[in-house]
Amino acid sequence: MALAVALFALVIIGLLVAGTFFSGRLEQQSGQNTFYAGQAAEAAEAGISDAIGSAVPTTLMGLPVGGAAMDLGTVSLGSRVDVTKQLSRLTSSVFLIRTVGSRRNAAGTAMATRSAGSLLRLVTPHLLMRGGLSAIGHITVTGNSTVSGNDTTPPGWKVSPAVDCPPEVDKPGVAYNGSLTQTGSSQITGNPPKQADPTLNAGNLMGGTDFAALKALRTLNLTGNISGIGAATTGTPPVCNTALENNWGEPVDRTSPCWNYFPIIYHYGDLSISGSGSGQGILLVEGNLSVQGRVSFFGPVIATGAVNVRGTGSDDVKFYGGIIASDVQLDDSRLSGNATVLYSSCANRRALQGSGVITRLSERGWVQLY
Repeated sequence: MALAVALFALVIIGLLVAGTFFSGRLEQQSGQNTFYAGQAAEAAEAGISDAIGSAVPTTLMGLPVGGAAMDLGTVSLGSRVDVTKQLSRLTSSVFLIRTVGSRRNAAGTAMATRSAGSLLRLVTPHLLMRGGLSAIGHITVTGNSTVSGNDTTPPGWKVSPAVDCPPEVDKPGVAYNGSLTQTGSSQITGNPPKQADPTLNAGNLMGGTDFAALKALRTLNLTGNISGIGAATTGTPPVCNTALENNWGEPVDRTSPCWNYFPIIYHYGDLSISGSGSGQGILLVEGNLSVQGRVSFFGPVIATGAVNVRGTGSDDVKFYGGIIASDVQLDDSRLSGNATVLYSSCANRRALQGSGVITRLSERGWVQLY
């Protein structure tokens, strides 16, 4: 009888011990699963931040509305954690980033996954370029300078693979409200070459926007005059060094890391640009602008004061896109020497699209999908 009781007690004790171990195992598994799920969720969040930080406006604008999502690849975050990223275009300016974070075991099997999404808006400047040169006040075109409203695609951009450009549509060479003086061997061409418009004023010169709205989107603030511009890289592998004031992108070399860098450049006060080099984007000068040397710029140039562009000898200044000099009442807008201003819808579109600002939607901009 005593033996039976002892055996029964051992069985009961064994069951209690087994139950304790089983309960502890479940608790451990539950805690581990929660930990893995947290790692996967954090990976998904990190993927969204990484995708936003590396997004390029020109890439976003190349996606079809409602089309298939673009695969942004998989990034390993260490400790068997990775995240897969996708980007799709919902409307003309709204985009969806979708990420899937995973925590895997040694065999590569997913132990936990979490998906997150974020809605982005691409804010691009809206700017109307009326021709090669648009100004209020007195305009002087002299020397061997050229102003053209004939739509010009920059050299090399038509070479395969060609840059995506809109259909070429010619505009006036000079659109102005004031007076125009042309001397020397200067040339003004376009459709028509010269267009006097007494309705032009500081409020409508840029179409549906104004200088203040463009200024609010600035991405590069200049602290002084500029001597020489050019693309610059840093690190290995090289990335575009956007911290330098004289790095205004690379409009010629498509292999450059700065090919898709389009700063909105702003300077308060009079600005002088000299030396040599090339750049792209949107140049905003809250004051007078003076340019000389061997400089090429691709994109709109806007100054609230006078613009003085002067090429000297064998040096020339070339603008692909157009120049707007607004609110000029007493000063002259002057082109002299070998200055060249060419209207280019392609250069303008690339600059406007490429300089767009990517922002998260302020409301309902993030969601955990599962």
